[in-house]
Amino acid sequence: MSLTEFNIKRLDFLLELYSMSKYDLLSKLNEDRKKLLTLDDINGPEIKLSTLKKIDNIFKKGLPFYFDFSDLNISKTSKVFFRKNNFHSVLTFEDKRIVDSFESLKSLLDGYRVLSESSNNEYPLRGSASILISPKEIADKVRNQIIPNKKISDHKKFLKAIIKKLADINVYVFEFIETWNKREKATISGFYLNPNVIVIKRQKSYKREIFTLAHEIGHYLLGIEEIEDLDMSKIDSRRISNKVERWCNDFAFYLIAGDDVNTLYQFKGNAEDMNFLIDSLSKNTHISRMAWYTKLAYENRVSIPYYRSVIKQLEDEYNEKQLTYKDNQVDKGRAVSPKPIISPLYVETMQYAFYNGLVTESSFCEHLKISPSKIYNYL
Repeated sequence: MSLTEFNIKRLDFLLELYSMSKYDLLSKLNEDRKKLLTLDDINGPEIKLSTLKKIDNIFKKGLPFYFDFSDLNISKTSKVFFRKNNFHSVLTFEDKRIVDSFESLKSLLDGYRVLSESSNNEYPLRGSASILISPKEIADKVRNQIIPNKKISDHKKFLKAIIKKLADINVYVFEFIETWNKREKATISGFYLNPNVIVIKRQKSYKREIFTLAHEIGHYLLGIEEIEDLDMSKIDSRRISNKVERWCNDFAFYLIAGDDVNTLYQFKGNAEDMNFLIDSLSKNTHISRMAWYTKLAYENRVSIPYYRSVIKQLEDEYNEKQLTYKDNQVDKGRAVSPKPIISPLYVETMQYAFYNGLVTESSFCEHLKISPSKIYNYL
């Protein structure tokens, strides 16, 4: 089979970005193969197109990326895996791929902004906080700029309202969704990247997703990048020992709870009354029962054994509900493809790009994952 010339420097760049050797790449390429590829198959300026396609199935950059012989206009400082060596979590390959995909998207959007002369390099609140200042004090200070003023009981609408408020202060929030049949799933629940990108994973519970977003807002206020795989609403030994993570968790709680936290602190009663109170607070706020109990455990207001028994009970209840929901979906024969929540700032950037002729209608729709028939709802 004939060979195709490609820009091997771009492959080398990806390997460095993912901290992989070519032997690591070969190991991935040779999974489920009888005829194994060798180093010679990927180590020269020419390559079989079929092999290059297999490589791109791993990195998902698109074949044009490898056929571009121009200088790679990506500064190493623009990639978080070059800027920062250690993260709070151990990241999988899929975690890194997702982070890279959103960094690449942000770089593209920045380019659209520059070309359409609509750049905005102001990031209100970024780096305005410190772990030396009480997270409650900071939450009370910024709440009006981040949390919608009107009462919103629906959790998804509340999440979207926060994303809109963040768009107003030039912060992108991207949501990614993993389908049930995806072969390699990400472990990360959210991350913050300088200067103004927050990415959150669609959760089974919007309350959990709201808490994750609030946690990442804490990182934005501190100006500290992080990529995380932990359930933000539960106690984790790694978070307890990490001052930044503990600060962001406390900040998230106070930001969402608002004045309702005073009800918790003023409570004086037995465990049964406490359970009733937590149920009531959870119903009236966007904070789960699990997160309320976690806050109590962090502050030693309930014992760890009691906390763990409650959490197990809550998880069992939740898992049972999920199984019932899945059974109902199967019975109804539904196969709905979920769509991510789109930040108004993302829409605005794509509008600038479209009006300035930088993207076509099809590209506009592809980016925002909308039907071509609905494009004028976004213009």
